[in-house]
Amino acid sequence: LNPTKHLMPDFKILITGGLGYLGGRIADSLKRNHPKSTIVLGTSRQILEVPDWAKPFQIVQLNILDPASIGKVVSSDFHAIIHLAALNEHDSFNNAKMAWETNALGTQSLLSDASEKQIQKFIYFSTFHVYGNYKGIITEDSPTRPHHPYAATHRGAEDIVRFFQHYKGMNTLTLRLSNGYGYPMDSGVNRWTLVFNDLCRQVMTSGKMVINSSGKQHRDFISLHDVAATVDYFLYAIPDKWADGLFNLGGGSSFSIADMANKIAKVYERKYGKSIPIEIAGNDNGEIHSPVHFSIDKLKKTGFHLAGNMEKEIEQTLLLCKNFVN
Repeated sequence: LNPTKHLMPDFKILITGGLGYLGGRIADSLKRNHPKSTIVLGTSRQILEVPDWAKPFQIVQLNILDPASIGKVVSSDFHAIIHLAALNEHDSFNNAKMAWETNALGTQSLLSDASEKQIQKFIYFSTFHVYGNYKGIITEDSPTRPHHPYAATHRGAEDIVRFFQHYKGMNTLTLRLSNGYGYPMDSGVNRWTLVFNDLCRQVMTSGKMVINSSGKQHRDFISLHDVAATVDYFLYAIPDKWADGLFNLGGGSSFSIADMANKIAKVYERKYGKSIPIEIAGNDNGEIHSPVHFSIDKLKKTGFHLAGNMEKEIEQTLLLCKNFVN
């Protein structure tokens, strides 16, 4: 227990994309740790039925492509904005124009309104894909060479964030996130194409896992628990120590897709008493697959420590996947 926790300030925080994969876990974590804070979830989706977990929150319609929509939601009483609303990698690839309008220009519109209303803090979630196919140890000083619309638009948004930091005096934070894994807050969160979620769903729906590649590709995985904890840490523990406002956010270790499948299989067997076959349905096409060296030393030097529990994330995701069976 943190003896100073009751002394922490109560903030009003807006999370764009608040009903999404990251947004839901961040909102839930902040609310549990700071129950007196007001967390507002912005979403562009029409919600026919609010998920049970989201009912304690205020939910607002927010379209970052519409300045009028932003103006209605963003007000001067917000202490911070956590900006997650963006086109995903698949939609960005299929519609690059919309990706630039949403991921880059939408971020600019949101920042402009936040600056006018003197919002104190702005946290932007970028992606480690801005580094492209960079080899070697990836630090915040490594060159960025994005070649995918998803990565390029996030890199563009980073520059916009930096503009408001340097010329408008905003306290901004850009987190270059690696591969987040863990359970979504509800099964309706449409991120089941992510490798971790897809493997867990396969286990519960088909009783096996099929990897449509060699399985040798390495990823840097970070639990959503640690992603949410990082946001909490910067907002509440070190609110005035954001340095230059740019940090890599990863799990500090690298393992392959096949490794992840094996970890899921072990947790399933321990929990449900059944073994799960793993099929490799692809090949490496002569590619050399090596570990990813995604450095989070800069983040660790602030005093932050990773604490995610992979087994818990797997268990909870498998449990949620029962909804697909039922």
